[in-house]
Amino acid sequence: MQELLELIGINKRFGKFAVLHNIHWSISRAECVAITGSNGAGKSTMLHVIAGLANPSVGSRIEHGTSLRVGYVPERFPPLRFRPSEYLRHMAGIQGMDKQEAAKRIDAMLNVFRLQDMKMTLCSKGMLQKVNIMQALLRQPDLLVLDEPLSGLDEPSQMEMIGILSEIKRQGTAIVMSVHEPLLIASLADRETQLREGRIERDGMLETDTEMGRMKLEFTHVTQDKMLELERCSGFHYWISRGNPASIVVSRKVADEMLLDILQSGGSLTRLEPWSMGKAEQVKPNLGQSMEGEGA
Repeated sequence: MQELLELIGINKRFGKFAVLHNIHWSISRAECVAITGSNGAGKSTMLHVIAGLANPSVGSRIEHGTSLRVGYVPERFPPLRFRPSEYLRHMAGIQGMDKQEAAKRIDAMLNVFRLQDMKMTLCSKGMLQKVNIMQALLRQPDLLVLDEPLSGLDEPSQMEMIGILSEIKRQGTAIVMSVHEPLLIASLADRETQLREGRIERDGMLETDTEMGRMKLEFTHVTQDKMLELERCSGFHYWISRGNPASIVVSRKVADEMLLDILQSGGSLTRLEPWSMGKAEQVKPNLGQSMEGEGA
């Protein structure tokens, strides 16, 4: 794969406080890397360095190729006193886009994201997060940097956002994201970089199951305590729904054991089926058809 960006020996300090220590890291085109770690591990600071928003105290940030386009999606996005189209036109002007090109691009994205052009002060967090991502995609970036993209979203909005990001990645954009949600990591990431106290503790490819290597278990009448217990089990991958019915994705090798545990706790199974990553992409929009060729 074509390498886009490399960090070599990065240290970052704020006064006497060291946040990042000797970071060596890279990302390639169409690759998705999840940056994980506890609060205070240095994830957001590393994203700022990757995006070029913060200069390292020591070390080098090297862009491979010319004119690397970086889109940045912050975790917090305020409900500004604009309509999405107004805000996006303003951002397009800041980025130096032609007005006609920007208008076509914005109309296409509003359609793809199925977003009403209402005042942003009236928008839900999920709607605001769509605008947040749209501003980063105005000029179709080579690298998309996301800080907790699913934070605060309900489950349907999370699945829709995963579909959108999957399509962006398919079009060749590299994605690096600070993330906690197992669902997003399992659905999108190729590699995981774990930070601990500002140092890379692990950086490696994620293990993938075969097409039939995962199972979806859907069940009812299970307590919240039992749900938490299932979540901690080896072989648990992620939740699809925590409602009633609830549904989880687990490794095939532990599915029978988990099913028995659910039944013994008083729960009832409503569905059992093989599960693949492709199923999480059923909600994805046709970004390629709707946005490519519209000044992208």
